[in-house]
Amino acid sequence: MVNTSGTPGPPSEAVEATARRATSEDLGQGVVRRDHVAAGAITADLLDADAINGKIITGATVQTAAEGPRIVLNAAWLRAIGANGSAIGMEPNDVYPYIYWASVDGSNQAYINVSGSSPSDANIGINSGTLTDADDGDVYRWRTFFGNDFFTAERITVKGAKPFGGLLFLGKNSAQLGSGQDGGSLSLGQGPATLSAASIRAAGVLRSDNVSIVTATITPVANKPTSVTLSGGNIKGKDFRAFVTPVASVPGKTVVGVGVTAVSSSGLTIWVHRTNTTPTIVHWMIIGED
Repeated sequence: MVNTSGTPGPPSEAVEATARRATSEDLGQGVVRRDHVAAGAITADLLDADAINGKIITGATVQTAAEGPRIVLNAAWLRAIGANGSAIGMEPNDVYPYIYWASVDGSNQAYINVSGSSPSDANIGINSGTLTDADDGDVYRWRTFFGNDFFTAERITVKGAKPFGGLLFLGKNSAQLGSGQDGGSLSLGQGPATLSAASIRAAGVLRSDNVSIVTATITPVANKPTSVTLSGGNIKGKDFRAFVTPVASVPGKTVVGVGVTAVSSSGLTIWVHRTNTTPTIVHWMIIGED
């Protein structure tokens, strides 16, 4: 019944029905319009849905499953976890942001990190998992580091990241290969190269542009020093030394002596003094020094 007294009173059933129809028509079938819902008006401890479509989803943790293979995202990191427990993750909030690959039990991980001494630096380190040295019991890892205009591959301590063991270093104008403490090293630069070790051994033939080793044959005049001059070489160095020795079973008797003069980068003059005219083979060597 409609109230006609002019005083407030309960609405009629017709007015209520009209309000319900207006609301239903305004919302549409199965639709909740944004402009009809106040901000913060919907809260829930659990939302179960087949699909959520939206522009922004904000929350403490977003994950594809509660356990098993899944992707987990929160404010600290993003992780992809496998069925066996191994994981790949990103950690953007560390002093040096990094991506890591964790072992199945989570006790060890390899990672790639970015670092630098200034905001514009983006040095990259590729780091292996940790390992315990059977000799000293200390913990190490292997690292390949692309630094500010240099590259290095090295074995480092986990505590303090100090190099300990084999090392490869490449710079703009230099290179170094080292075998660690008390070991040998090879250093290359724009100037001289340095090979340092307790002992150096060549497994094959050792050749050098500052060393020339040749054999000459001289037919002497009997009882008179006879010479032959050899030239045309290109021996590297500034100062030169020569060594000669005759092939003879009668040194000091038939072969009285042998000597050299005019030693240079080009060659030398060899002298043989013999009591007869037998052709004499002479081995000679020139060494150039800096």
